[in-house]
Amino acid sequence: MIEVRKLKKTYGDRTVIDDVSVRFEKGQVVSLIGPSGGGKSTLLRCLNGLEDFQGGEIHIGGEVLHPGGAVRNKRALLALRRKVGMVFQQWNLFAHRTAVGNIIEAPVHVKGVSIEAATRRAKELLDRVGLSHRATAYPHEMSGGEQQRVAIARALAMDPEALLLDEPTSALDPERVGEVLDVMRTLAGDGLTMLVVTHEMKFARDVSHRTLVLHGGTILEDGPSQEVIENPRHERTKAFLGHARG
Repeated sequence: MIEVRKLKKTYGDRTVIDDVSVRFEKGQVVSLIGPSGGGKSTLLRCLNGLEDFQGGEIHIGGEVLHPGGAVRNKRALLALRRKVGMVFQQWNLFAHRTAVGNIIEAPVHVKGVSIEAATRRAKELLDRVGLSHRATAYPHEMSGGEQQRVAIARALAMDPEALLLDEPTSALDPERVGEVLDVMRTLAGDGLTMLVVTHEMKFARDVSHRTLVLHGGTILEDGPSQEVIENPRHERTKAFLGHARG
């Protein structure tokens, strides 16, 4: 479903993604872990066309991204963003819109769904993430965990084939992390394809089917999550996991 071929991403003379090739199958939940600066978030942003890249190709659901950014990939990006949802570290909700108002924005204005139909769907999604009672709440009236769950519902409103989550719990207070992880576990159980940049090792081990370890723009390890996390092969992975568990 998602295939990366010889991807190269640089900032000036610094290489952030170095000749990475990897494939993700439909229905897989994959955790991307590793030290900060290893290229995890950059890889995710390249997959969604938010970052240009200097070499290689990205194939997602029949669409192909090439080096050249939005100018070269305009048609593919329009199609891609209907197929792939993105959830960021910061939830970035519209402050002047309610939870429902935030969720219906893209379906109404991008897909042409009627306000009535989009609102019904928004309420279904809020129920799915455990927030049916917050439909009319504004962002400033919600906790960080609630806002992030609304952000997940907003991404799901486009009925994506895959969901990319970039450290979705990193900006939350510790007591709110569990709320978001519970939603992600439910989505994983429903068979949604998800790629998750995370520092939550328990989620990576227990929920994701597969874990990739990125360091220095390359993939150090790639395999079943429990195997990678419990029995890492690479010394750098062992050092990272020792620190993460400590």
